[in-house]
Amino acid sequence: MARRVLALLGALIAAASPGLAAVEDDCLFSGRLSGEGGWRLLRPGLEVREIAVRFEDSSVARLSGVRVAPERFRVQLRWNPKAAPAGESAAEVAKLTGAAVVANASYFDENGRPLGFFLSGGKVYNRRILFRGRSEALHLGAVFFVREGTEAMGIASREVFEAGGAREAFQAGPYLIREGRPIMGIERYREYWRPARRTVLAFEGDGHLLVLVSEPEGRGLSWCELQSVLSRPGAQGGLGVAEAMNLDGGSSSQLLVQAAGYRSETAGRSVPAFLLLVPRQEGQ
Repeated sequence: MARRVLALLGALIAAASPGLAAVEDDCLFSGRLSGEGGWRLLRPGLEVREIAVRFEDSSVARLSGVRVAPERFRVQLRWNPKAAPAGESAAEVAKLTGAAVVANASYFDENGRPLGFFLSGGKVYNRRILFRGRSEALHLGAVFFVREGTEAMGIASREVFEAGGAREAFQAGPYLIREGRPIMGIERYREYWRPARRTVLAFEGDGHLLVLVSEPEGRGLSWCELQSVLSRPGAQGGLGVAEAMNLDGGSSSQLLVQAAGYRSETAGRSVPAFLLLVPRQEGQ
């Protein structure tokens, strides 16, 4: 009887969250946040967290996380053509700009040019939205944007993104989570199954911006595992975000945080594209 009740409860949960259930079934291993620590406040509007995702096979994936209140920080993108193709490191960019948070951003080609749309400070470095209207190359399926004036920001699919009125924007992907649910359709890609270092941009339901970057040591995360951890509520060992997209990863993944005497770096190779979070001055 008890077994039948548990089975019924499981079916009800799966029916209520079909997207999440599908992801859980697909992933080779199921991972949960270890519960070690939580968000640590560095200054108003800026928190950090060391995240450990523990899997059924006892392996652990570690990420450094940043949570930011957008009303207290200005988002800027950086593309330095003078540094291409060699690029820069997050630490170098932080030293040059004084940004509180620096993370790698979009994909780029062998010559250090942006793959897909890239807009920084109103200047367009690549105006092509690659693969729009096509069902392939979903690793370029999302666009992060910041609107001029209102400073509204978000993630849009490449099919619906409109560049007009944007101050900052770049194309990457895949689009992982939309309206709190995993986006289906990326299962045919190798990265859906293959653990690797990742950089992820996400939004919580209240608008807080999250940047998550894999640590060099230990296990990486597959796209499937990312979708599972990102979409699952906190009470179920996840982060419960509303929106999320994958950025360039592997050896490009890097994060630098500096604020209130605190400094932390997750190092990666030199790259040409970065996302910066700069404290807003009064009146901005």
